[in-house]
Amino acid sequence: MQLFDYSRATHIMKSAGIDIILASSRHGVEYLSDYYHPVSDQFYVLWDTEATHMTLVGLPADESREPFIVAGASESTTIGIMDPWIKDRRFWGPGYYIQTWDNPLDPNPPSGDAMEVAANALKEKGLDRGTIAIEKRFLGSKYSERLQELLPNATFVDAEDALWQLRMIKCDEEIRRFRIACELGSKIWLDTVHEAEEGMTQSELQSVFKRLCVENGADYERAYMIFGPAGLDLSNGSPASGDVELKKGMFIRIDGQAKYKGYICNLSRIVGFGEVSDSLAKAHAVEKWLVERMMEEMKPGIKCSDLRQTELDLYDDIGYPPVIPYTGHGVGRVVHEPPCIALNDHTVLQPNMVETLEPTICHSEGGDMFISIEDQFLITNDGIEWLTEPAPMDLYV
Repeated sequence: MQLFDYSRATHIMKSAGIDIILASSRHGVEYLSDYYHPVSDQFYVLWDTEATHMTLVGLPADESREPFIVAGASESTTIGIMDPWIKDRRFWGPGYYIQTWDNPLDPNPPSGDAMEVAANALKEKGLDRGTIAIEKRFLGSKYSERLQELLPNATFVDAEDALWQLRMIKCDEEIRRFRIACELGSKIWLDTVHEAEEGMTQSELQSVFKRLCVENGADYERAYMIFGPAGLDLSNGSPASGDVELKKGMFIRIDGQAKYKGYICNLSRIVGFGEVSDSLAKAHAVEKWLVERMMEEMKPGIKCSDLRQTELDLYDDIGYPPVIPYTGHGVGRVVHEPPCIALNDHTVLQPNMVETLEPTICHSEGGDMFISIEDQFLITNDGIEWLTEPAPMDLYV
């Protein structure tokens, strides 16, 4: 379904002098069309390693020119079944099955040209001389150069700022999906903790999280499992989940990301396994206080940079230095989205933004351990809705 206000999209594009956004990243296409097929995830076409699976969405500033999707012919059945809201659907290539080819035994069938199909759509809509905003970070020079070759009279600019302006404000359907994602993500996190056993490795517990995502009807995005302290120096960042075995007196840190219909629950907790030391318990209490204190400050109308400065001021009296260069971030179809609660982001929080808080401290005793509690919030008209509240922040659960 359509996940944005088209009139707002038009205003953003016209303000930036953009005639059409042509999205190519997976998350950009998913957002604009609410459609994506895993076959289209930009790996090479099996019979032609010079070509890449490519799906594009064109969103004109003038709604009457009609948005369009460009996809590989092998997606046509899937698009018909999933039936995204965009009805102008164009396909490139001969399709995956040889029965669709002019000569089923052709050893070198044409792979098709997604950019040519997109260019023809733009010409038909009278946009071939306009300002076309592409996702420069994601499209790649091979395809952007081909598009410019086909549309020599067009002006090409970057779409990223305009897309993020649009995506930062969530619609009712996105918020509904977030609520379900966070309800499921909170349950999956809690059930994962309850399955932790002494001697289990980090990788084994990560597999539990994956399994519980499937069992609870969520998609697994990723999960980060750390047991510690484990004698590690983390000055250059945390290691990947590995073979550290869980022992009594350790912390379990789970930064888990479950997804529902494209929208992510980003939840982090750190809990004690058995009785942890007094100093570890103190660090947990400080971290919990930091999150709860910042929840009091998060509200519509506040600048992200001011919120970050408020957090930094709290460190004067707690005995721990800050670890990460931000206080939180936006979440959506990507786990880290704008706006970022950082000193260099002056975005004003508005209702229907979805943000995390994740102040993080480092406890060093027997090795470094990042003490992190991360929660997800919907900014409302008068405050926040705590989306991950069902996952308790207690030391022992």
